[in-house]
Amino acid sequence: MKKILCLLFICVLHTNLNAQSVNFDNVYKACILAQSSMSYGLGSQVEIREAANLLTKTSWSPLILQNVDIKHEASIKNHLVFSPEFLKAVADNRSVYKHAKMYQEEQIAAQRGGDVLLCTKCVKAQKSVVYAFRHTGGNSNIAAIAEVNGLINLSVIVKDQNGQESKPYKITSDEFKGASSRKLQSIKVPEGNSILYITIENKSKKDKSVAIIVE
Repeated sequence: MKKILCLLFICVLHTNLNAQSVNFDNVYKACILAQSSMSYGLGSQVEIREAANLLTKTSWSPLILQNVDIKHEASIKNHLVFSPEFLKAVADNRSVYKHAKMYQEEQIAAQRGGDVLLCTKCVKAQKSVVYAFRHTGGNSNIAAIAEVNGLINLSVIVKDQNGQESKPYKITSDEFKGASSRKLQSIKVPEGNSILYITIENKSKKDKSVAIIVE
């Protein structure tokens, strides 16, 4: 009986972990789709609506980050906000870009529910910003997706409750020029009150908005 209960527990745990990973992958997929839908400045209404619908159907919550070094944050006005409400509005009227700040604030305030967290930030050309996020331990997945024609790098340092810092988690391929998206999987976070320091580097020659996803 104990073996059966143990197997059931493992199955339930495995299912929950898979569900979280599916939600993370769906949010990531929706942001990639939103990015590609704006290629060459034309915009595909079908892709935009598909991205909006995927974000609407997926379980996620607003990501609230602590500001560590944000002197190179840029205004979100006229940039893409990775939220279903903004994407739906873009599909109907491209002029909503000038109201991007309103949609960014609504994204932060929204009450959705879900273990996957999402927010949109904007970074000045060829500059970087640093944010912090508290984590109680386990594996963490973190991704960043730039708006169309954006090139970025993502790095994460884990600081445990004793002040010990990990080596940076990052993807080194094309680090000099950056990539349109970055995904760091299975970051090891010690049990306790740890802090993740998330650095977003904009390698583009223009200011770019960036979706940040944390699980």
